[in-house]
Amino acid sequence: MNRGRALPYRFVRLMVLAASLGVVLQGTAAAIQWRPLARTARHDVAVDMDSLKLTPLGRVTVWLRFTPLGEPQRKLAAGEYGEKQYRLHLEYYEIDCSEQTDVLELIDIIGPDGKRLARMKGGGPLAAIFPGSALDLAAKQVCPSFEDETVSDDEVETPDSNDTEEASTQQVPEEVRARIAEALQKTQKSPGNQAAWRELGNAYYDGDQPQQAIEAYDRALALVPDDADILNDQGAMYRQSGDFTRALANFERALKIAPYNLESLYNVGYVNAFDLNRMDKAREAWRRYLELDRTSETALQVQGFIERYGK
Repeated sequence: MNRGRALPYRFVRLMVLAASLGVVLQGTAAAIQWRPLARTARHDVAVDMDSLKLTPLGRVTVWLRFTPLGEPQRKLAAGEYGEKQYRLHLEYYEIDCSEQTDVLELIDIIGPDGKRLARMKGGGPLAAIFPGSALDLAAKQVCPSFEDETVSDDEVETPDSNDTEEASTQQVPEEVRARIAEALQKTQKSPGNQAAWRELGNAYYDGDQPQQAIEAYDRALALVPDDADILNDQGAMYRQSGDFTRALANFERALKIAPYNLESLYNVGYVNAFDLNRMDKAREAWRRYLELDRTSETALQVQGFIERYGK
């Protein structure tokens, strides 16, 4: 299954949004007290009311926790995020209460004993909050706490003190560095092994090193050019590096290879809409998406896009 985590398809803004338990994050001193919020088809969702802050842009920040309902759901999420030890994940949002829109800034993948296995960065344009979704319920709880409040730049707090540091190679988690080293050895021993180059690309992906990931995926694609999953992953890295045109080319090529690949179709629509300002192309992709999927939580998000940006 494709990783595709640079786009909101994997960020699960409205898609994969109880029992309350404390999760200790790396770099924090105390357990967070989570308040049960909602239950989706796959997750129990909880909100950390202590994480609420008001940004200079007037948005409210909040952490949400997504706990799989059972082992089948856990394994499914573990495959989606590429982390076998996945137990749950956290999502950090900025919510524009006046416009009822949001942007997903971070995802933390949590493993056994509350250890953070990976951090993925989001960002991008604000998207409409779908009525009745878990995020909509969160907004109804957090927004009243900040009515008519303002904040100065020096009052804004970041989710962690090491957010920017983690973007550097030196701050890549030890586990990911080990994976990179192991994958490099495999490619050196067997340069014709497509799986080894893919593994290296995935390790660089998880280490937030897009250029290295792109180059490793290039080597994998040179061996197997028609691998739609690798094309999607490389496209996500192109987008993260700001090369939206090449990202779109990858997603479109993947879609030609696998016409019913929902992730490719979603990514084509998203990049056209929010990176290249081609709303007509985006609407075309979104409508095609809904022809293939109308029931998932991702489909609800796509429907929300059409209602907000459709003619």
